[in-house]
Amino acid sequence: MRVRRHLKLRTQWWLIVIVTSLLVMLMTMDRTMERFDNGIYDHLLQLAPSPSSDTILLVEIDDDSVRRIGRWPWNRATHAALIDRLNAAGAKAIGYDVLFTEPTDAGNDDALARSMAGGAPVYLPVLPGLSSGSGAAAILPIDLFRNAAAGIGGATIAPDPDGVVRAAPRSDQGPGRSQLLMRVMAQSLAGGRKVSLQGRLIPFGGGAGRWPEIPAAAVLAGEVPAEFVKGKIVLVGVTASGLGSRYATPAGGVLSGLEIQAYLLQGLRAGTMMMQASLSSCLVAGLLPLWILMLGLGPFRRMPALACLALCSALVLGLSICALMLLRIWLPPSAALTGLALAYPIWGWRQLAATERFMRAQLERLQEQPMLVPQSDVVHAERGVEYTIALLNAAITRHREMRHFVADRLDQLPDATIVSDLNGAILLANVAARKLFAAEVGGLQEGSSAASIMSRCRLAGSGEAVRFPPAIEEPIACEVQLDQGRFFLVGMAGQTSAEGGCVGWVIRFVDVSEARAAQKQRDDVVQLLTHDMRSPQASILAVLETAPSDRISPRESGIIRHYAERTLQLADGFVQLARAENLEYALEEVDLGDMLMDAIDDLWPQSKAKYIDIVTRGDERLLVMVERSLLTRALVNVIGNAIKYSMQGTTITCALSSEPRGDGSMWAVCAIEDQGPGIEPTLKQAIFERFHRGPVGLGPRTNGAGLGLSFVHTVMIRHHGQIECYSELGRGTRFMLKLPLQKGNSTSRDFA
Repeated sequence: MRVRRHLKLRTQWWLIVIVTSLLVMLMTMDRTMERFDNGIYDHLLQLAPSPSSDTILLVEIDDDSVRRIGRWPWNRATHAALIDRLNAAGAKAIGYDVLFTEPTDAGNDDALARSMAGGAPVYLPVLPGLSSGSGAAAILPIDLFRNAAAGIGGATIAPDPDGVVRAAPRSDQGPGRSQLLMRVMAQSLAGGRKVSLQGRLIPFGGGAGRWPEIPAAAVLAGEVPAEFVKGKIVLVGVTASGLGSRYATPAGGVLSGLEIQAYLLQGLRAGTMMMQASLSSCLVAGLLPLWILMLGLGPFRRMPALACLALCSALVLGLSICALMLLRIWLPPSAALTGLALAYPIWGWRQLAATERFMRAQLERLQEQPMLVPQSDVVHAERGVEYTIALLNAAITRHREMRHFVADRLDQLPDATIVSDLNGAILLANVAARKLFAAEVGGLQEGSSAASIMSRCRLAGSGEAVRFPPAIEEPIACEVQLDQGRFFLVGMAGQTSAEGGCVGWVIRFVDVSEARAAQKQRDDVVQLLTHDMRSPQASILAVLETAPSDRISPRESGIIRHYAERTLQLADGFVQLARAENLEYALEEVDLGDMLMDAIDDLWPQSKAKYIDIVTRGDERLLVMVERSLLTRALVNVIGNAIKYSMQGTTITCALSSEPRGDGSMWAVCAIEDQGPGIEPTLKQAIFERFHRGPVGLGPRTNGAGLGLSFVHTVMIRHHGQIECYSELGRGTRFMLKLPLQKGNSTSRDFA
């Protein structure tokens, strides 16, 4: 059945390809879509810059010239005077678009002929034949002017059937025919280079009036400076109302015939004339996108159908635009676009029909299977589309009932439970979960991201983010802390499909906040005891300070002072650690470098006593959100340890920098490195535990309670930071303190 369905669909695919290809060929050969092609061509030319040239000057016989000189036609002596003025100004060549096909006063004609022959070359137009037959000959200027002129040619303008001028008239070379006047001028001025008229499309551009224009009356009156005319090709023509014709152009404006001749002359001289693509090229450009579309929709489908259609349409338009703008060849795109517009819906219709038949068969099979939840609806519709819709409606109802059954059982669980797919999109969440995460933006809804929920959870103790989805599919359990300070035992287990593959995750949150609160109460009791320990020890030290020297021996006084100070250090360590663990942090934006300098200043007496240099490096201004006093104390502890365990005359280096995190944000890093005896590899993690002080090898013996680095570790975790230890025996130790860097706040700074 499947093979028969595929064979039928393939046959329909071939029929659509053949029929639409024949239609595209027919539209291309008989130019059915010429009107639409012209519209596209006109819009493309409006996007192109208008060609212009400083070497072409238009002298217009406009309304002002007719008013000042007199009614048209002018005496030929006036024309002679105009040519003399242009010659005197240094014109390079003159194209005089005025017909002189009949003789007038002999004296005036002789004067005009002398003016034509006595300066820059003058080119005259001819009158096209009045008959459209093959024997119709053009009417030439009188012999006197024809002999004086440098060349003659046709200056007619032939609009397309829609009245828009897009191309130059065809240049006939047979008997009685003449070349185009602008081609004659371009060829004469080319210096021996042959000017081709293979391309007939005139290179108009966006806008109009790109040529310098002056009235003929101004030239005759001597009002135009010679520098404005010198070295230029001058085109003279009639533009006055009622005398000169005006034509619509693809550029979107209406131009006089003289301006169109200027565009044509510039295109011939610059070699920018455009040509119509050959029939074979048009056929290839029309059929190739159609075949690509059908291959993309059929045997080699690799992208959505609409995207494939858009790509092929863009290919057609892009090919047309590139050919026009770069190769000066016009490839009409309408036939190709029409083929795409026909093939896409027809093939989609046939695919929908095949899909409907397949879906109906599968829904019928589903309807025959027994249901876990009873359903009262029975399909009674007749065969056809209504029958398929009824089957689909029954399947949807069946799915909805099953989902309700599962969700109802899930809501009966006391703990917050979430079901997500492999990508983390939440599929189901029970009532407890929705209450727990009600503070989320928009609440906990289906389709929300489980990853965003888990990103709020930090592993208890380390403060690291919980990784989701987990790297393994076995059940995972861990204790986490949410943003609001509640603690949960989180369990994650994969859910499998009928085939046994992992298809999603079930996440369960068990509230252990009460147990944590009990632990906090125990910590408060310890903190109270440490405060009670401080008062008598401080009193003992006060007595030792004030007691007369003859009442107690120096040796006994030193022993008592040693134990009292050690007891105070232990109590202070407990207090600071309790504050770090239980204090509600008041975060503020602080420069990490400022806190580092405060810590170094606090430890200056100790470093000075051991002749230890503390060097700071890094010029970045690293802004972090921290509890300033606790983080400064943490830096004091780390640098103080470095001073304590370093030999005299060594150097401690404190470097500030930033480095990327795995989630795209940045770390603010403070690296503190000493030249002490180092730490054994097995003790690198244990040093962050309470009361743990590892051996120092060859280093100096020191006193301490073993709470300093535990305090530092707690402060870093509470700030969602990290502390790392790198050490080798005999080569010193380096501690890396990392804190989340505020976005956009890493700037250069200078240490004082």
